[in-house]
Amino acid sequence: MWREWKTEWMKVRYRRIGLIVLAFLGLIVLWITWILSGNDMEQLQDGYEMLFMNLPLIDTILLPTMIAMLGSRLCDTEVKGDTLKLLCTMERKGRLFDMKLLTGAFYLAVFVLLQTVQIFLTGRLYGFPGTAKPVWYVYFVLQIYTVSMLILLLQVVLSFFFENQILPLAAGLFGSFVGLFSWFFPNGNPFKLLFLWAYYSELGFIGQDWDAVTRISAFYDVPFPFPMLCFALALLLIGYLAGKRLFLRKEV
Repeated sequence: MWREWKTEWMKVRYRRIGLIVLAFLGLIVLWITWILSGNDMEQLQDGYEMLFMNLPLIDTILLPTMIAMLGSRLCDTEVKGDTLKLLCTMERKGRLFDMKLLTGAFYLAVFVLLQTVQIFLTGRLYGFPGTAKPVWYVYFVLQIYTVSMLILLLQVVLSFFFENQILPLAAGLFGSFVGLFSWFFPNGNPFKLLFLWAYYSELGFIGQDWDAVTRISAFYDVPFPFPMLCFALALLLIGYLAGKRLFLRKEV
């Protein structure tokens, strides 16, 4: 396994995938800075809650596209170069699928880790009163990483099955639109359960009340939806087994 893992990193080291991740992270930092710049200290009393509410929303808009690009960059060497048949004579076909997912999972883990650091540093920089509950960081990681892995799995399968990578990228753009639209529906709505990108909002743990008169938002804790998390993890396992089976049956 170590040999295949090392080979995969040799293939992607000039793909500049890390720059894609950093570019989207930088865009999110600018977005959060713009949101906070329009608030005074009184409005930032719930600064941490504001971050844990807004970051998943921003991720819902941007991450499907980023993950689509990530999946495409991971797979286009084999797909566009038509080297699957050659590679599968040197390593197990199923192991190649696993290495693609593992590499993508690593990039996503780095991204989510940097986002949690961003939350901590933003709170210190803007002087948010108090501290964020440690469990919020845990919930945030579970929320963003679990759903992102589901989307990555879908994008890797699409990238392997379509030589033209425009189609997987279009799926990512579609996911960004559906994910944003899903935030206007209540949790548990059957519509949201049909689309992976809507699971970002389904796993939310901070609620918001908007006062149209004072134009001030009040944030409050929402019990973390562990049943939904279990459902997402089960779907991830089933999707992995189904996706790998499809890849193994794919003619190379």
